[in-house]
Amino acid sequence: MPQVTIDNKSVDVPHGTLIVEAAKQVGIEIPVFCYHPKLQPVGMCRMCLVEVGTPKRGKDGQIERDANGAPVIAWMPKLQTACTTVVSDGMMVRTDTAQVADARRAIIEFLLTSHPLDCPICDKGGECPLQNLTMAYGPGQSRFPVESKFHNEKRVPLGDLIMLDRERCIQCARCVRFQTEIADDPVLGFAARGRGLEIVTLSDPPFDSKFSGNTIDTCPVGALTSRDFRLSARVWEVRDYPSVCAHCSVGCNLWIGERDRTIKRIVPRENEAVNEIWLCDKGRFVHHFATSSERLTQPLIRRNGDLQPATWNQALDLVATRLKEIQQHDPNAVGGLAGDRASNEDLYLFQKLFRRVIGSNNLDHRVGWSAANVGADLIRLYGAGIGTNLGALAHDTTALVLGADPEEEQPVIRLRLARSARVFGATLIVANGRLTKLAKYAKQSVVYRYGGESAFLLGMVRAIIDENLENIEFIRARVANFDAFKTALAPYTVERCAELSGVNADALRNAARAFAKSPDALILYGREAMFAQQNDPAVASGIATLLLITGHVGRANNGLVALYPHNNSTGAFDFGFLPDHGLGRAQVESKGLSAREMTCGKVRALYVMACDPALTSDSLVGTQQGESVRQDGFVKPEFLVVQDLFLTETAKLADVVLPAQSFAEREGTFTNTERRVQLFRAALKPVGEAKPDWWIVAEIGKRLVSGSNLKLETWDYAHALEITEEIAASVPLYKGMTCAALAENVKLPRPRSGQGNPSGEPAQIAMGELENISSGKMWASVAESDASAKFELVWKEPSSQYSVVSNQYVLAVARSLYDGGTLASRTKIVQPRVPAPYVEINSQDAEEIGIANGARVRVSFDARVIQVSARVNGHVPPGVVLMANNLDGTAALPMGARVKIEKV
Repeated sequence: MPQVTIDNKSVDVPHGTLIVEAAKQVGIEIPVFCYHPKLQPVGMCRMCLVEVGTPKRGKDGQIERDANGAPVIAWMPKLQTACTTVVSDGMMVRTDTAQVADARRAIIEFLLTSHPLDCPICDKGGECPLQNLTMAYGPGQSRFPVESKFHNEKRVPLGDLIMLDRERCIQCARCVRFQTEIADDPVLGFAARGRGLEIVTLSDPPFDSKFSGNTIDTCPVGALTSRDFRLSARVWEVRDYPSVCAHCSVGCNLWIGERDRTIKRIVPRENEAVNEIWLCDKGRFVHHFATSSERLTQPLIRRNGDLQPATWNQALDLVATRLKEIQQHDPNAVGGLAGDRASNEDLYLFQKLFRRVIGSNNLDHRVGWSAANVGADLIRLYGAGIGTNLGALAHDTTALVLGADPEEEQPVIRLRLARSARVFGATLIVANGRLTKLAKYAKQSVVYRYGGESAFLLGMVRAIIDENLENIEFIRARVANFDAFKTALAPYTVERCAELSGVNADALRNAARAFAKSPDALILYGREAMFAQQNDPAVASGIATLLLITGHVGRANNGLVALYPHNNSTGAFDFGFLPDHGLGRAQVESKGLSAREMTCGKVRALYVMACDPALTSDSLVGTQQGESVRQDGFVKPEFLVVQDLFLTETAKLADVVLPAQSFAEREGTFTNTERRVQLFRAALKPVGEAKPDWWIVAEIGKRLVSGSNLKLETWDYAHALEITEEIAASVPLYKGMTCAALAENVKLPRPRSGQGNPSGEPAQIAMGELENISSGKMWASVAESDASAKFELVWKEPSSQYSVVSNQYVLAVARSLYDGGTLASRTKIVQPRVPAPYVEINSQDAEEIGIANGARVRVSFDARVIQVSARVNGHVPPGVVLMANNLDGTAALPMGARVKIEKV
């Protein structure tokens, strides 16, 4: 490693390190404007100029030395940019000389010649690098005549979410470079020249990107501001609370900025293992549901056919009384549905109530978009190893992304996988029934026939075996039934699998070689692959076989990642919210009822927490904007309890409605898609009389246990983190994941351990001595935690493929990041980003039908007809059409259905 000396401080740094980064390692901050550690250096602003010298060498190439034996330094005649200059061995750098100070002063003076003096009203004031560097390095006054100041537009709507002040812009290009290099949405650019140079949007609609909010964070001045936060508070008046995003399964770390009992802004919190320093715009802006005027604020009880306000004791007593009556007659007549947005603490107590008090395994979470969630055993056995970092996969790692569209479903994972390929040279194999944005970064992009997922996987397996690329040593040590599996696979040659999957045989072999030969390899599978797995067990078998015969399990950057839809989908599996799985994903002896069975009249009592089974989707969708569509198959049971934030469609049918707190009003943990358990804390005071879900469940538990012969541990909890401690002690997967063990980089107030609460109210965590809490801990899969575990290969015959019918198309079902859902619909600022319903169709098919891009078409299947606009492109293959399942009027679309497309 080269050694560099900066202001007489020496440090060894890796090859390729820039001076500006080397200086940080010896505690020296070199001022910058255009430089950003996540972006490519450009040296535009010249603020980082320093003196640089290197050892002088003679004609023989040897370093010249002075009388004391020290190297003679040849100082460069001009100052150099520290943000673009790579250190070399023996380099000397001076950052504190008069020449450097004069250069910095001049740059600041130039930048301020036309910069407005509006710091008192600028949103960036108080956290502005220009403000700080002007105070540290700038002149006391400007020599520039005020009459020559260049004026520009002050309020330019750059898009629906971002406002641009062109007078404040210093042309550092951070925003342009972020959109091009990181977001891969090159929708910003420069226009004009000289002092008139300005940022413009290049897209229609303007600033069309799912990551536009990150330009606010990267901007070193107040040129880019959030239209949501703009002029609403000063940053020093906003109190930041560490939290975790409550939307998709990435689990992005964030700060909730609170003032006057409302969320003023959400900004990313750095966590290199999860989201680095980025947030998608949904995670940043869709938070208004927490303070919506439509929130439930008090319990409701149905009296004389109407839901009427009640006290907590009245509502809880009624729930306990009715559940006990039905449970005593038949415990299996009581069912529970809990959404995968609830915290681990909520889910743990909910299942404890059902399994240990009521005595029922009727538990499920697969409602709405989560209905396709599968993979409980696959992840338990082969989940990606601890230490896996999707944003830093090296050149010796291959990632197979199967049936997933992370751009729409887990946007930050798309950023991180693209970074691994772009920066670190990881090999991406993107396999889907259509093209996705991630395919741009793939070494190999494979488009298979929908229904041919298992054939594609078996083709890779067969190619590996044919070319003797299997890991024989691993197979001998830890895999059973390999020979029998090979015998069953014999009829499925690579050529036959290619025919069944619609993938070229050479492409199958190339993908197989890349995966098998790679020292490390991962499989990430998403919603479309999960839909396929529900209909074809050979998909799960193919995934497991591909991992096992190559030995890619049981260590970091190897194994399986399931890209689930919601912030705690993984936690729902972990805590047994499946009819055939219990706590810790263990199989149960007595299988309970599924969500589908519980909602069609097979239970007398149904307790619903944080989900809406009476909708066709967990999104509020309908035939007209604002209308909701009831699921035809939902049958109201004899007694229905609903616990939620809003009066959902299911709540409108309920006998008792219990108001719950949002993620911003309480603390707890979520488990993200990589099985990383992360703590979050409360930022807001509760809305009305709303309570945390765990508290409500605990109060019902107390009432059911009271007076019974059940000898159960106490149901008294002062706060959620006491439940976290109980989980760490009792759930094998979460063993040892105490609050202290989760402590790394998130500040949380220390809870008041062991203090009861006579009033029965959930305790507010005391603000006092602080301790470090959590950037997250992953639980280990069986392959990693048990080195002696052996795994059996199970042959599953591939199911029949989707047949091709004349004048009909295979329907692929996707998801739009923005929709009119229960949460997003409460944030008005993102509504312009919710797309109108559409159908994507291949240009070849569109030409045959006679439709153009934007034309209105009729999509019909079964007895249903939907009119939407056509998007004609090459993203879907011929014979396939694509529709999002969570837009207005498009709920409950059946994956793989045969549809007819007609011009209106």
